[in-house]
Amino acid sequence: MKIFYNAHFLLTFTSLFWAFNTIAGRAAVGEVSPLLIVSVRWFFVSLILTVICRKELINSCITLRKKLKWLIIMGLFGFTGFNSSYYIAAHDTIAINLGIVQGTMPAFIIIIARIWLKEEIKLIHLCGVLITFIAVLLVVSAGDFKSLLSFKLNKGDVIMILACTLYAVYAVGLRKKPKIGALTLLTFFSYVAFLGSIPGLLYETLSGNIIPPSNKGIIILAVIIIFPSFLAQIFFMKGVEKIGPARSGLYTNLVPVFSSLLAVVFLGEVFKIYHLISLALIFVGIYLFEYKQK
Repeated sequence: MKIFYNAHFLLTFTSLFWAFNTIAGRAAVGEVSPLLIVSVRWFFVSLILTVICRKELINSCITLRKKLKWLIIMGLFGFTGFNSSYYIAAHDTIAINLGIVQGTMPAFIIIIARIWLKEEIKLIHLCGVLITFIAVLLVVSAGDFKSLLSFKLNKGDVIMILACTLYAVYAVGLRKKPKIGALTLLTFFSYVAFLGSIPGLLYETLSGNIIPPSNKGIIILAVIIIFPSFLAQIFFMKGVEKIGPARSGLYTNLVPVFSSLLAVVFLGEVFKIYHLISLALIFVGIYLFEYKQK
């Protein structure tokens, strides 16, 4: 079907599947430990992809050998680092916050694209970035800006900001993607992600903080492996191929919307007025980001 080749369709569903990750990450608290999730997630994704892409892997090794440093950075930042920070953050903040803070990603993408790729940033772009960060501060401070002055911040929200920065590096780096299939490239990323997750898993085990998955934890892991780990990553790479990283990054602003709805329905979380104001500010930021394209 032609719709499956449409960038806007692909990126909308990418955001929906990432919202699943938000709900699953929060639901996993007490059911399976965060760094174990990362290792199990990428172990099974790498197995599935190896079977699917087994014919293309050898030929792709020749191409990727010249971009080994890029491959390692992308895998560690976009997969191991982002996922580890994400699930750790889920222990200290609610799913609605996880989704809304993730809406800062386009701003980080623009800033990193400027630093890394020397892309021009216009004044209206800077206004969009500023408005987006105000929206994030509103969430992080739970609607009380005075708490920022006394440094009473939610640890989970701060860690989530770090996670967004790491994924933004990955999103910008995709512009330097070698000419190999998205599925094959994801296979190599999953290898790096799994290997990069082992030190964290060892630390979690030796520190006595590891939580083996319960029956509910196994279901959560299955959702994480299929939707945000497998389908969302493929859809996002295809979307970046078609319309570029900056415009693709804008679709991450749908994650707060989907996450908020799913969190209220499935987790019984309360959607407060400062969440609504923050979402509105983020969408103003989206408009200003997209203004350059128009």
